[in-house]
Amino acid sequence: PAHEAATPAVVVADARDAPLAAGAPGLLKSSVSPPSREAARLRAAAAAGRTRDVEALLAQGVPIDAPDDAGETALMKAIQAGQPAAAGLLRRHGASLEARTRAGVSARDMAVRKDDPALDEALGLQR
Repeated sequence: PAHEAATPAVVVADARDAPLAAGAPGLLKSSVSPPSREAARLRAAAAAGRTRDVEALLAQGVPIDAPDDAGETALMKAIQAGQPAAAGLLRRHGASLEARTRAGVSARDMAVRKDDPALDEALGLQR
């Protein structure tokens, strides 16, 4: 009937791209926030050695030492993947060698175990 008030509708093409305030009735809230998605992109770029992407994400303010669920940072991913250019870039931007995974392993520990001279040089590690 014409005398009833219309209820506004909200249409979201992809709920993951539209995080909403807690408690918004009838709408889905994203389980992955944009900052954690960006940190995941940084870790992936570091592991793949994509230094341009690493630079761009850092320039956007993505936290350099943001860990994944296992506590691994972008620097750790670069070390594990044997990506000295990405590892060196992250260190120059302040990535921590002392950050630890949930299992208690530091980025420094990973590098020592890797025993890669190019990686050691990029990280500024002396043997």
